[in-house]
Amino acid sequence: MQQTLNALRGQLTSVRTVRPRREQTLRDLADQADTAREELRGVEGALNSLAELETGRNRFRSQAEEQAFLRGRIDAHLSQLPDTGDSYEGSLLQLRAAAAFAQAQVDDLEVELDTEAVQDRFDHALSYISADMTAYAQALKLEHSQRSIRLDVRKLTVLADSDDGIVPLLRIGSGENWVGYHLVAHLALHRYFTLHQRPVPRLLLLNQVTQPFYPSEVAKDSGNPDLIRSDADRNTVRGMFELMYRFTNDLAPNFQLIVSDHANLPDQWYQDCVRHNWRNGEALVPQAWIDEHAG
Repeated sequence: MQQTLNALRGQLTSVRTVRPRREQTLRDLADQADTAREELRGVEGALNSLAELETGRNRFRSQAEEQAFLRGRIDAHLSQLPDTGDSYEGSLLQLRAAAAFAQAQVDDLEVELDTEAVQDRFDHALSYISADMTAYAQALKLEHSQRSIRLDVRKLTVLADSDDGIVPLLRIGSGENWVGYHLVAHLALHRYFTLHQRPVPRLLLLNQVTQPFYPSEVAKDSGNPDLIRSDADRNTVRGMFELMYRFTNDLAPNFQLIVSDHANLPDQWYQDCVRHNWRNGEALVPQAWIDEHAG
């Protein structure tokens, strides 16, 4: 046992002697690791710099290739131009003329696409149409037409300016006013489209614009304006057709207005405009066609 105890004491003495050396070794290894990390960071920085240089060189090479390709295209184009004695000067003048023409086209397109210019043209069109709508509405003596009538392009309706504020068509009321304001809006729009050569068909088809003024089927069948319930309504009906007559004469022969209606005014100018009178058995679809295909 004494021998074993002495052996253990010797081993403990060796451990105490080795431990400081091991700790020193660990510290040395940690220092070496830190040094290696610093060297790695330096290497990474150098690699990043090389990568940036390579990217710039590739970009320069790509630009050089594009320039060489463009020079080749120009040379090919110049070689196809006719020889005018002084081929280089003549070709250069032609190219300059073509470039000036192309630049002029670009300038025109930029003006057309300019947002402020577009808005100015749009505002001018609305003002132009509003002036005609107001004149037409006053001719028909529609309600709230004393000041200004205009379109609300956001809500697609008609607005009337009054002393108490803006009055939309929905608040004006009565079928006569609704028909009248729809009529003046259509006429004003088509007048602008026609006079300014806009790509809109030069045709307007209206159906039964006087329907609110005829009180019964008998009056509708005859079309006699004397059967309309009041003098004011008769004057309004006559005023509507007089307005449409003046409108078509103003734009003739560049516009066609077709009206399908019950009214049958006795005035000669009105009768001269009648192309078909579908009454007393005559209709758009002949009765003979109906009888032929009834079975």
